Amino acid sequence: MQEQLLYSIPRNENLDGIQKYVLETSTTSKNISKEISDEMFHLFFEVIELGKEIRISLKNDTYLDTELKIADIFLALVAICNHLNINLYDALTKKEAYLNGKIAKWF
Repeated sequence: MQEQLLYSIPRNENLDGIQKYVLETSTTSKNISKEISDEMFHLFFEVIELGKEIRISLKNDTYLDTELKIADIFLALVAICNHLNINLYDALTKKEAYLNGKIAKWF
């Protein structure tokens, strides 16, 4: 029988807590380069899937699968940040500070 992994992200957790939780529940090997490469492939695949899902969601006016694809992308980004020792919250606040010095919008 295949072992089933159950995850339970703590409710009302902040970004730092989620990043720490993903780090604690992930398996890592000594080949960080391969792990990052695998996560990048996963991220690219999920972004393509999100694009497809958004086209379908706009036609059907249902967004559950879109939410799940966005969660997949978020978790892939968190995993990449963990492999590179990047605190995602700190990166976002640095980006916001940079943008506030330029223009007050994200894109």
